[in-house]
Amino acid sequence: MSVKIEDAITPVSPGRIGGGRADWFMRKIFRILRSRNQRHNRHLWPFVRIWRDNSGAISRFRAFGRSVPVTPLVQGYDSADEVVHLILSGPSVAEIAYDQMDIRCAMGVNGAISLAGKFDLPFKYYCIIDQNFVRDRIDLVREIVGRDLTLYVSPEVLRYIVQGVPEDLIRCRICIIELLVERAYERRAAPAALVRLAQVSPDLHLLDAEQGLGFSFNVAQGVFDADTVAYAALQVLLSSGARTVYVHGLDLTLDNGLRFYAEGDSPQASRLARHFKGVIEPSFRFAAQRWRERGLSVFNLSSVSALSADVIERKDWRELLKPCSNERNETV
Repeated sequence: MSVKIEDAITPVSPGRIGGGRADWFMRKIFRILRSRNQRHNRHLWPFVRIWRDNSGAISRFRAFGRSVPVTPLVQGYDSADEVVHLILSGPSVAEIAYDQMDIRCAMGVNGAISLAGKFDLPFKYYCIIDQNFVRDRIDLVREIVGRDLTLYVSPEVLRYIVQGVPEDLIRCRICIIELLVERAYERRAAPAALVRLAQVSPDLHLLDAEQGLGFSFNVAQGVFDADTVAYAALQVLLSSGARTVYVHGLDLTLDNGLRFYAEGDSPQASRLARHFKGVIEPSFRFAAQRWRERGLSVFNLSSVSALSADVIERKDWRELLKPCSNERNETV
């Protein structure tokens, strides 16, 4: 069977990236040739090449023959941004009157960009670590990468962005972040290796070495996963200079649907119900203790969040209205 690179960069259908025969064939070959602790690299090989600097961070990235400019992490974040609104995709986002909110700096994740069609939100940063979101919603991704913002992505996500977005449409700055447990083209980190790493780095806090859970205040070293992009985004913000983060749409519940924006007939899957008690809730509880110890503040604006208030302090979004909106509400 002959496979051409052209087959990989031509999606089978407009709505799904990475479904071509070259993609399928190479992922199958990779599973045969590589051990289980390298399976996370199946979305990279053989279409992606990376180069690392002396610190080990990815400094150059090339996919499908295209070189992508990589912004160093130290240059991606404005240290003046100490207060940031992290806007997620939970259904409770739809209840917020963003035209009345006093938001001066925001980071979006995944489909939060849908709000830009209704409100003038200052998306200065964005974070995507789920390659399935890019493959399923390339329409939204094209809108994100076409903006003047800093986009934090995993290598796998960037691979699918290159595959699905023409070079001349990418106008954002791109910072690459990696999962500490699954770095690009390396074996999955063993529990003992994570323990040793945490012992020598005061910015890495290990919750469970066997599961690979923890929290990082050094995004250059990597971030821990907790089955939600919100967790990675918080590590990016709190390690880059944010001191107060207001989190929107951190519902983490299936009661009112998965996301505030329309997903059509084929909504993106979620593992919330399966992983909330064992991974998500313990990770956030552990992380909250760590950021409080550093004098940092995170507020949950979702009144229906599955995370209780003793994990992350809650705040009503109406407390964050513009001054003129407050005066109008008091008059009424």
